[in-house]
Amino acid sequence: MALPCKHEDRVTKQVRPTVDLLKNMDQWHPNVLKQHGIEPVDYHGGLVFRSAVESIRGTYIASQTTGRQALVKDVLDNMKQKSLISNYEQRSSRQRYDFEVEIQAAPQYFCAIEVKGGEGNSINISDRPLWAQEFAVWSHLDGAVVNQPAHGAHSVINRITNEMVKREKQVDILFFKDLLCGTRARPCPKYQGQEDTVGLNTAPDVFLFPQQIPTLQDPKPPVHTLNTLRLPGLILDLFGIAPQARSAHVWEVEVEVMQHKSNMIKREVRIKHQGKIVDSSISRPWTP
Repeated sequence: MALPCKHEDRVTKQVRPTVDLLKNMDQWHPNVLKQHGIEPVDYHGGLVFRSAVESIRGTYIASQTTGRQALVKDVLDNMKQKSLISNYEQRSSRQRYDFEVEIQAAPQYFCAIEVKGGEGNSINISDRPLWAQEFAVWSHLDGAVVNQPAHGAHSVINRITNEMVKREKQVDILFFKDLLCGTRARPCPKYQGQEDTVGLNTAPDVFLFPQQIPTLQDPKPPVHTLNTLRLPGLILDLFGIAPQARSAHVWEVEVEVMQHKSNMIKREVRIKHQGKIVDSSISRPWTP
C-alpha cells in the first residue's frame, strides 16, 4: 500500500447503513419526513432526495475547493512568518497553478504549487510555469472515509505519472494530506503516543518524483531527494519533523518507460518507502 494509515473499521462500517437509511427514509420512516414537511411519495418520485443530494454535493465541493487552498495558504503564511520562505502569492484566479512561492530572493529561487483534491481528477488542467525551479501538487483529502488514503495516493500518483510521460509535464513533488489524519477516525502511525490527537499538526506525506521526464532514451531517471529540492524539507521543518525522522514522511516514486511491441509504450511505477517497494502498477500500452 502507498500509505500505511487506515480509517478505523468502526467508522467505515457506518457508511453503508447511513446510505441505506437515507435512500429508504420514505419506506422506513415516512412520519419523520412528514414532520419536516416532506411528502414520502415525492421523496423519490418527485426527485426530492436526488435533488437534495446534488445540492449538498455542489455546495460541499465549492466550499472544500476554497478550503483546500485556504489550508495551503495558512501553511505558506506560517512559513513566511518563520522566514522559511521569502514570499508567496496566490495565483488561482489568473493562472493554471495556485501559488507562486519565492523561497529565496537573492538569488531568486521559485516554486509553484497546484492544489487538488484527494483523487487528482483534474491534474491535467494544471501547468508548470517556465520560471519554476520546483513544481509541486498539494493533494488534500477532505475527510471522506469511503476509500482508504492509500487508494487516493495511488490514484493521484498514477495521474501525475501519466501526465509526466504522455504530456511531458514535469512534477517534482506531491504533498498528500488528509483532514482526518491524526484523529480518532484515522490514527497516524507516524506519531507514536499522539496517533489520534496530533490532528492538523501532522505533516503532509511527501512523494518525490523523477528529476527528469522519463523517455525511451532515458527510461528510468533518478528520483529526487530532499537534497535536490528545497520546498519539501522546508515544509517538514515547519511541521517540526527532525532530520533523523524525515524518512518516515517521505516516499520515492520511480517511473520507467519501456517499449511494448511495435511502436507502443507502457510505463511502470514503483513507490518506495524507507527502501521497500510499497506499491507498483503497470499502465496499459499506448501509441505515442
